Amino acid sequence: MQTQMQGKVVEGVDATWAKLVSRAVRVALTRQDVSYAQLAAELTRLGVPESARSVEGKVQRGTFRFSFFLQALSASGADCPVAWARVMARRGTWEERATAVFQDALALQPWLSWRQLAQRLAEIGVEVQPDVLGVQVAEGTFSAAFFFQCAAVCRFEGIHLFLDTSSLNSAALAGKPPG
Repeated sequence: MQTQMQGKVVEGVDATWAKLVSRAVRVALTRQDVSYAQLAAELTRLGVPESARSVEGKVQRGTFRFSFFLQALSASGADCPVAWARVMARRGTWEERATAVFQDALALQPWLSWRQLAQRLAEIGVEVQPDVLGVQVAEGTFSAAFFFQCAAVCRFEGIHLFLDTSSLNSAALAGKPPG
């Protein structure tokens, strides 16, 4: 199992997680009755130039950064957790916003270190070094799949707006190493 995080291959994500991420975006777009062409036009208006074809490809593959997920939510006018809405309304880059959403979610578990988070992720087959994890979160360059994996092992609030808990649990169990 592998995923792209900041251009580097990191073990732990497979097609199951990519399909979940794709589904989460499609749920948001469907609820708002927004097409890929409409999303692309709105993203371009927000300063994120995308074609309908490139948006559709990203969504179908499910292999995009969490910052794109936030952009899609914002551009489509989709509902999101209140804490996310506050962050998304701020000025700054989308990577800064992705970092803030992740840090806000993790702040609800202040006892959890990067090492402990890496251990939890390893339990579902996601191998990432704690220092790499911290850097990618700080830079906002982590994938949407990675955010949902963390949501599965940390029970981030608001994820239910996009995916059922049972879907996250099934994906987590599918990645769980034998034994």
